[in-house]
Amino acid sequence: MQIFKILSLLAVAFTGAVYSAPTGTGNCQELGENGAMIDSGNAYFQCRDGKLFPIGCLTADQKRVEIGQTADVQQIRYQCSLQGDKPTLTVKSCVFQGGEHAVGEQFQDQKSVYTCQKDGDSLSVKVSGCVDDAGKRVNVNDKSTTGDLVMSCVSQNGNNPRLVASGCVKNGRQVDKGESLEDGDTLYNCTRSGMKPAGCVNQGRRLNEGDRFFDKDVVMECNVDNDKVSIRATGCIQHNTDGQNIERRLGCFWVEGQEPFQYEWTCKYDKTAQTAVKVQTKCNYRVQKGVYDIEPGCYRTIDGAAFGCLKSTGDQLQLQSFQGTDMEKAAVAAGLHAC
Repeated sequence: MQIFKILSLLAVAFTGAVYSAPTGTGNCQELGENGAMIDSGNAYFQCRDGKLFPIGCLTADQKRVEIGQTADVQQIRYQCSLQGDKPTLTVKSCVFQGGEHAVGEQFQDQKSVYTCQKDGDSLSVKVSGCVDDAGKRVNVNDKSTTGDLVMSCVSQNGNNPRLVASGCVKNGRQVDKGESLEDGDTLYNCTRSGMKPAGCVNQGRRLNEGDRFFDKDVVMECNVDNDKVSIRATGCIQHNTDGQNIERRLGCFWVEGQEPFQYEWTCKYDKTAQTAVKVQTKCNYRVQKGVYDIEPGCYRTIDGAAFGCLKSTGDQLQLQSFQGTDMEKAAVAAGLHAC
C-alpha cells in the first residue's frame, strides 16, 4: 500500500526530481511527516513540505546509501546514482581486505591470487592462482621451486587452487613425490616436505636404512641418523663347516673349524679403521671326552699327547700336537708353557 502511495506521489511531478503530494500540513499524505525519510523498494526519499525528494539507495540489508556514495556488501562495492528520477544501486567493483579492484583485475594475499570477475549481473572474487613462499604468483597447473621442494598450483574436485608438494629437486635433478634419487653415497626419498635421506648407495647398489651386506668377513649396515647417512660395521661372519654363514654381532664369541682342531673367535671394533675385525681368542681341542680350551702360548697334556696353542704370523692361532716321551720338552722348545 505504501509503495502504491509513493508511486502516486511520484506520478505528480513538480520540478525535476522533486515530487508533489497534496497536503495541508507539509506532510506527504500518509507516508510520513515533513522531514521524514521514506523507504521505497531499493531507494529512499525525504518528505519536504509535502514533496518527495530522492535521497539515496537501499542495499539488500536495508543499509542507506546517499546518491553519489558507495556501499560495500560482502565483497562487492555498489555505487548509488540518480538514473532518471530514481536513485539506483549499480555494481562498481570488488572489495578484498579493504582494497578496491576493478573488473578483470588480479590481486593477491600471502597464499592465493584472486580475480575480480563478472558473475551474472553482479561481481565475485574468484581464486585464480597460487602464491609461493617467496610471494611469487603461480598460475594453475604451473610449478614453483622452494628450496628442494617443487610445488604445483592445482585445483582438485572443483575446489580453489592451492599449492601442493609434487616433487623435489637435488643438484639440478628433479623427481616426483614418492620417487628416490641418488646423490653420492646417499639415497634420498622425495617426500611432501622435501628431500629426506632414506638410505645408502654402495658400489651402485641402493640400500634402505637397516639393510646389510658382507664385506669379506665383516657385516656392514646402512644407518640413517636424522639427516646423516653412514655405512657402519655391525658384526662379523661365522663360517660353519657345512658352508653356512652366520652373522655375529660385535662382542660375540663363537667356535669355528673342523673337529678336533677348532678355534674360538670374537668380533671386535677397530676404531682406527672404523670397521669390525674378526679375531681368534684361543684354541679348542674337541674330542668325545669333551672340549679342552687352550689359551694362546700354552699347552695341555691330553690322552698321552701335548696340545699347544701357537701364535703365528698376523696373530693367527695354530693348534699343534706334540707326541712321544719328549712331547713337553718339544712344546716348551716351541715357546709354549704349561697351561
